[in-house]
Amino acid sequence: MPKVCVIPGDGVGPEVVGSALEVLHNLDVQFDFESAIVGTQSFEKYGVYITKEALTLATESDAILFGALTTPRRRDYVSPLLLMRWNLDLYANVRPAYCLNKEFCLAPLDIVIVRENTEGMYGAEEEELENNVVVTKRTISEYACQRIIDFAFKYANDHNRKKVSCVHKANVLRTSDEMFKKLFYGTAVNFAFYNKIRSDDVLVDTAAMYLAKEPEYFDVIVTLNLYGDILSDEAAGLIGGLGFAPSANIGKDHALFEPVHGSAPDIAGKDAANPTGMILSAAMMLDHLDKPHSAHIIRESLKHMFQDKNNWTKDIEGPCGTKEFTQRLIKIMDEKSANF
Repeated sequence: MPKVCVIPGDGVGPEVVGSALEVLHNLDVQFDFESAIVGTQSFEKYGVYITKEALTLATESDAILFGALTTPRRRDYVSPLLLMRWNLDLYANVRPAYCLNKEFCLAPLDIVIVRENTEGMYGAEEEELENNVVVTKRTISEYACQRIIDFAFKYANDHNRKKVSCVHKANVLRTSDEMFKKLFYGTAVNFAFYNKIRSDDVLVDTAAMYLAKEPEYFDVIVTLNLYGDILSDEAAGLIGGLGFAPSANIGKDHALFEPVHGSAPDIAGKDAANPTGMILSAAMMLDHLDKPHSAHIIRESLKHMFQDKNNWTKDIEGPCGTKEFTQRLIKIMDEKSANF
């Protein structure tokens, strides 16, 4: 039986993770769920934001279902999420952006952003010099670039996607980003010949414009860490907001699934969080754990849900809080599962 490490985290994390667990339990999937305290509660109880025991549980699990974290204003703070990404080598961040209803989407997106997760600006060293000057050292390696490019093309092939776009800033960063671009085209040749997958490259600023103006231009985007983080939030905004955006962090031996949104402390405990991104993240986990039919039921039920404005969540001016939305979704899943 697969073991799933459940980490609710801070803010709205426990609420949206609770919704995802209700949905999973309703599907009657046979998983061994074990919870871990990570984040503010862990610091208050143990003096650290993630304990060795929690990290061990995550390491020994087949998947991690993760809520959200609140970042404290401490210069010595290291995010437990980043620690897990580095320790478990979760090198591929996969962020789909799909419009569930054109009435609340700014653009009819159906794309996947594949982002390198272990290097770049988020692992950078910063050095303070004299006269208030800070030097930030970004690391980009051929090894990390090649494996994220390989992952993106394999993902496109496995999910019947027809094009992969390399997003970079090689016109300015003429060594690091140029290396990424060259490796991309070295791989693209094989997939064009054997798998009929098209490829191109786009500057990151141009990509931001295309997402808003010509979203149909993209299918799968592969990019470096910082660029992918920014573009995926733009994509989430175009489909209704961060509450609709799921993600997966994939490595060779481990995987973590989380919504793109943060802990949103201003609405925590108010039954106002949109659990869609978290529930879609759970669906991605089901795919990863070889439960594609159950994942399909979730996605099709959510599509059905958002056709009726009475089911819309508060972030898009609907009437449903977190709990009501979850119960309505489960009802639709029960009614429709035989047909999915």
